[in-house]
Amino acid sequence: MKNELILLPQEERRLIALKTLPDQYCKGLNPKKVEDVFLSFEPSIGTIIKEFGETKARAAVVYLMADALEFFNASETMSDTQVATTVDLIIEEYPYMKTDDIKLCFKNAMKMKYGKIYNRIDGSIVMGWFREYNKERCAVADNQSWNEHKAHKSEDLKPTNGLFYADYLEELRAKADNGDKEALEALSRSDAISCFLARRRQSLKYGYAIKSNKEK
Repeated sequence: MKNELILLPQEERRLIALKTLPDQYCKGLNPKKVEDVFLSFEPSIGTIIKEFGETKARAAVVYLMADALEFFNASETMSDTQVATTVDLIIEEYPYMKTDDIKLCFKNAMKMKYGKIYNRIDGSIVMGWFREYNKERCAVADNQSWNEHKAHKSEDLKPTNGLFYADYLEELRAKADNGDKEALEALSRSDAISCFLARRRQSLKYGYAIKSNKEK
């Protein structure tokens, strides 16, 4: 099927746990930081909707929100209608978030990470929590992506099979001359990096020369 959702076995098990024992499932979630969420096999809201429908997705978010509402015990709290509306907004705005994303967002709120509530909770406050959490989530994702990018660049520059870098380049050139596409691409990246470093060194030397002349 074109739109068939393909899940890992671990993800399927977590979905089954959510469907059969939602209360225990939600209470058992214990992410401590965003990185924990990225490494987990918990289902996203969108996945729950595709597998079980919106009703189950709403129920999961309500279970997760209930702990926060009970924790704060604010005198001005949310009515059932306000809870339902806020849950629908969360599902609509953040379908990519996993169940442990939501759990972590509420845990952070309980730690006052997003500010004090002053004995009042409503939909705008809860959505504010999610906005702040989403900013942190995006920042962590960007940082991980950048670190992976740097790691790949570093791997490109490493010698292979114990060769010195000069020998590695010679081997690449030999393979490129024989039409090896991967070798051609690696050689092109190596040449680009070498040119950049050469321009960088030249620029630094030029800047140093100007500085020396001014000091004379």
